[in-house]
Amino acid sequence: MALSNPQYHSRFGHCEFVELDGDRLDTSNLHTRSSDATIDSATLLADLNRLAPSVIKDFIPKHYAEHSFTLRLLNDIDFQGPESGYIALSYCRKKILPETPRTLVTPIAFGWSEEVDQLPLPTSDAIFQAILQEKREDEGIWYDQVCINQDDEAERVASMGTIDVIYKNARTVVVALDDVIVPFEEAQFLRYYVQHYTYSELPSDQQPFAALSPPLMRQCPFMWSFMERILSSAWFDRAWCAHEMRSGQSHIFLISCCPQYNGGNSTVVRFTGAFFFHLLSLASEIYPSTPSHHGKLRSLHEFFHRRMVSSMDTALSTRRPDTPQTVVSHQASLIPHIAQTFLLQASGNPRLPEYLRRQDANRDKMGIALNASGLPLSITSANSLSRPNIEDECLRSLLLVGLAARDPVALCTTGTHLRLHDGSTSWLSRPTPLDVNPNRPALPTFGKWTSPITQGSDGRAEYAQLDLVFLELPHRTQPNPNFSRQVTRARALIDLCIQHRLEGSALWNSWQVSGHPRALTMRNTFIQTLACVFECGPQWLMELSARLKLYTTTTLDQQSIEMLLNPHLLVQNYILLPEGQAALSFLLSFLSTLITSGIPWGSGVSERSHGPLIVTGPATSTIYDNNFPVQGYGGKAIIFAPFEHSKTLLIAVPAAVKEAHYDSLARGWVLTSMNPYTGSPKPTVSWTLQSKGVIFGDGNFSMALERCGQMEVRNHRVYGPSAH
Repeated sequence: MALSNPQYHSRFGHCEFVELDGDRLDTSNLHTRSSDATIDSATLLADLNRLAPSVIKDFIPKHYAEHSFTLRLLNDIDFQGPESGYIALSYCRKKILPETPRTLVTPIAFGWSEEVDQLPLPTSDAIFQAILQEKREDEGIWYDQVCINQDDEAERVASMGTIDVIYKNARTVVVALDDVIVPFEEAQFLRYYVQHYTYSELPSDQQPFAALSPPLMRQCPFMWSFMERILSSAWFDRAWCAHEMRSGQSHIFLISCCPQYNGGNSTVVRFTGAFFFHLLSLASEIYPSTPSHHGKLRSLHEFFHRRMVSSMDTALSTRRPDTPQTVVSHQASLIPHIAQTFLLQASGNPRLPEYLRRQDANRDKMGIALNASGLPLSITSANSLSRPNIEDECLRSLLLVGLAARDPVALCTTGTHLRLHDGSTSWLSRPTPLDVNPNRPALPTFGKWTSPITQGSDGRAEYAQLDLVFLELPHRTQPNPNFSRQVTRARALIDLCIQHRLEGSALWNSWQVSGHPRALTMRNTFIQTLACVFECGPQWLMELSARLKLYTTTTLDQQSIEMLLNPHLLVQNYILLPEGQAALSFLLSFLSTLITSGIPWGSGVSERSHGPLIVTGPATSTIYDNNFPVQGYGGKAIIFAPFEHSKTLLIAVPAAVKEAHYDSLARGWVLTSMNPYTGSPKPTVSWTLQSKGVIFGDGNFSMALERCGQMEVRNHRVYGPSAH
């Protein structure tokens, strides 16, 4: 069918099969040469020396690395003049033996011999042939194995600070999935499918064959097995590969097909990022059989969706000459990139001994995380004064960089405390993927007006010195004698929901199976949390449910919430009504959100060790600003704290993150005193950081926290827990 309507964007070339003659690959006429072009540099923003002087030696300004890096490109030896651009290759590096010769010596007649430089191929011959076909005549090819001098440590380190720029400036990133092979049956079906996909008349922002019943991936097993094969490639588990993909603006994927006949010809499947996004969209309609694929599907689909939207916006603005061209400055938070990168794999320098290779792999991950964040720093070469590059030491350095850049997430990570090379426990915690909600907008950095945060050491362990805002614990100062009634009400309601098999969230449904090992502890956690919700009241529930609407599917109006929390409500009758079941299901989902977001699961704790605790705004908040009337009510909030320290703990919020826009972070620090008497006249008070958690507070709580002032000048030192 003719595609006459200009609003339809052609899908030609999104997926095709490339036939190659395996005997015709010739790399003898290729060589690398340097480009005179310079890479744009950034400016240094963070003052790391003020925060932690011992860390500054591990980093250099990013523009130093960019200016010292030489961009070499692979091209035909007969090519004259500068390249107009280049393509960048992303591949999963094979194991390289240090003794592999780079020069091939071939004996010829009369005792003569011929020396030919061996170009190390990063892929199979067929895939590399397909890569050469992607290159335009006036373009070069970049890949690290030949374009970086692997024997020059300074050049290797400089390249780590510029990889993002290299892949961002490439015309396209060619992804070689060289460890998977497409069987004949899948390739045959794909040929048939691509014909229908190519001639679809749907606009480019709509996916052909989407939203079918049943979904296309269920109707066509070969389609799903092809997608599974792609996702099983080791390329998706490598830290460098993920970074190269995310840095690129355009993508081409290459996969070899299983040969049907024994011959010299090979077939390679070539598809674009647009076609990969199409496959991801179809695959997202079904739950994959392997749980690990679900996370890959979600993150890849989100990434390529952003790329598709960005490319369409660019195309539209290009068509309109009068469209203002604005450059959007965006600096992502460093901490989520640290968490994502250190979950992936890196190989390190294969020429090093095993224990040094693992440390070099950790340094690779440091460089990747810094690259991805957009911070104007790069790691420098290791020296004799550097700490061992064990994983926790690398995480320590990166977290301090994030803190120096005023990244609020650096104060709110919820993983285990770092164990440093000397055996001490840091006050810093490992970043986890749970620290930031990816569905929320990026958080602003905390202001320059914030009192300085510094790190020091007393010879035994490191500590942070910073301003803290302490919250009130009403169960100690003004205990409610009727709280036991709230617990009784909560127990009756939860048991009724269990009895009637009421549907709730995934967390609630997960332990409703008979004999579930966590049924008792989860039931107790839901009861405790609901009792705290009863204590906080309907207005608190109304505000929090509106704020957490991203987590829950439905909301209730004020009248329904007041009825739900009415102590005189006959729940046993209410649960029989359709509107009652809907309201109670909403309540169960809300409780699940508090539990899943409130317990710091990333540190290895669970509902067995942590439970809900009610806190109120700081007492000093009422006299902070004379422009506001005195209030006796500092709002209410819930935080999940460890049972172990329930009699001695205090809850504090770092002053740097007391503003309301940080309310989604685990900014509630659970502290225990290291001093026998905190009211002593000593100017310094030392604390042990036992845990962190999100504080679920209402508007009055947020207002009280924001307005609190510094009533006394005391240096708060916060240590990590002692090593066991």
